[in-house]
Formats: sequence, structure tokens, C-alpha cells
Amino acid sequence: MRPKIKTEPKVRKRTRRKFRFKINKVYPWLKIALPILVVIFVLLGGSGLFWQRLTEGTIAPAAPMSLHVKVPDRVFRGNLEGKKLIALTFDDGPSAITTPQLLDVLKEKKAVATFFELGRNAAWNPEIVRRVVDQGNELGSHTYSHQNLVMISETAVREDKNATDMAFREIIGTVPTLTRPPYGNFNQRVMEILDTPLILWSIDSRDWESKDPAKIKEIAIGQARDGAVILFHDIYSTTVEAIPEIIDRLREKGFEFVTVSELARFKGVEIKKGEYYRDF
Repeated sequence: MRPKIKTEPKVRKRTRRKFRFKINKVYPWLKIALPILVVIFVLLGGSGLFWQRLTEGTIAPAAPMSLHVKVPDRVFRGNLEGKKLIALTFDDGPSAITTPQLLDVLKEKKAVATFFELGRNAAWNPEIVRRVVDQGNELGSHTYSHQNLVMISETAVREDKNATDMAFREIIGTVPTLTRPPYGNFNQRVMEILDTPLILWSIDSRDWESKDPAKIKEIAIGQARDGAVILFHDIYSTTVEAIPEIIDRLREKGFEFVTVSELARFKGVEIKKGEYYRDF
């Protein structure tokens, strides 16, 4: 055993020395270039962090809830400065046909929205749910099967919530933090069971009633205002047909599109459980 212990360090030492000599001989410029590259990398990283912190918070004062709201990279604060902000929201999906078409429009227009989806439909279309999230949109709950929560028992409300949470957790690994109750109907009992902020709307496009792109555009564009939340449904082809012009016309009027949580953040509003919101 003793000879092995004595000779092993010598072999390793010669190997390392030979390797160092080879590297230095073949790449002698590394002695000078490597330290310079390290210095440049550190300086660039530091300046980027400084600029990021310098430009943060120039849109609206931060609210406590905003610390938990992730703003995707697509939101450039310089592009939002001086803009009127509005949230497009879509209920009752996802639809296997119309929701992907709508997502194509939003991607093309570089806009985002908040989708209040039914757990039942989400379970039928998991890939669409993932695409909604991956594309930078916000995902909210619209219950499992669109029951009027005020008209059913407390047990039924709890069962609906549990089924909805399970459906979304299996698809995206988490549950939505916002809920839109079907028909906008709720009471104190429903709020306590759902245990999330409730998001209603300040502008109803009535796309469910007219199914007329011209009328949908007239309402959405004519009633738009800073901080508003517009209600649409992504299960109608007539709604999808209207959205491109709505986006273009509102941008001409100085609007930019954000999710509901982003709208609250930029307006300095803390979204709380047990509260409901129509606009910001």
C-alpha cells in the first residue's frame, strides 16, 4: 500500500503540469483575454440591473398585491407610459375551435387578455389552457360548469370549487387566483367559499346577445375608458371576428392591453380576497 500512496501524487502532478503547459502553448491569448472578458461581463450585467431598477415603478406606485403579480417580459414599461390601460376578458371557454383563433389574433396583435375558463371545458382542452398561459395571458376561474352559485347549496358550491381547482391543477400545476362568478351573481356565502377576489366587468360587449361583430365593436370601442374591464366570450366566432379591429381602434385612441392583475398593479390597487372589482 505504501508505494501506491507515494507514487499517486507524482502521477497527478505531472498530468496537471503537462495539461497546463499544453493549454498555455496552444491558447496563449487566454491569459490576457479571459480576465478582460470577465470584467466586461460583470460591467454589462451590473449596468443592465441598474437600468432595470431605474425604470421600474414609473407607471404606477406599487401596491402590496403587485409583489405577487408577475409581469411577463412582453410588457415594456416605456411602451405603457402615458397610455390608457384596459383589460380584455373572455368567459366560458376554452373552445376547441374559437379560442385558438382568438389566441392567434392576440399573438399577432401583441396583446394579452384574461381568460375566465370553465373547469369542465379546460379538462376537455388542456393544451389550449396551457397555450393561454404560455402566451402571456392570465387564467381565471369561471367555476366548473357555469352554475348560478347563488341558487345552489353550500355543499354544491364547495364541490364545484373543488372540481374546478382539481381540473386546473392537473393541467397547469396550480389554481387560478381570480374568479368570475357565472352571470356575475354572488353573495357573502359564495365569496367566503370561493376564497378569491371576484372580478366582474365595467363594460359588457353583449356579444352573447347580438352575435354581431359590428355591434360588439361599437360597444367595446365606444365605451372604452382607462382602467376598464371589458366582458367578451371566446366561444363565439363573431367575437373573434370583432377583436382585431377593436384592438387596432383602441390603440389608435391611446389604449394598451394588460391582464386584470397587471391592470390592478399599474393602477396601484391591491386585489383582496372577499372583495369584488368591476374596474380599476
